[in-house]
Amino acid sequence: MSKLNEDSTLEEIENFLLSHMEEADERQSKINPSLTKQQVWDINMGAVMTGDITRVRTIMIKNITREFGSCY
Repeated sequence: MSKLNEDSTLEEIENFLLSHMEEADERQSKINPSLTKQQVWDINMGAVMTGDITRVRTIMIKNITREFGSCY
């Protein structure tokens, strides 16, 4: 299992999100209670799929590890 960190590649972030796909459901999000875990997953995977997360990488990694854990 790997941990995400500031230097994680786009591929590592994508793999992390894919490994937590089943946890993305209708439960309330930890990082933003007005969203579901599914919505948080969708937002982050959408950002990964566009490929340009340079400016938001650090906050994105913090948020997804808070939401889904630190390892995959």
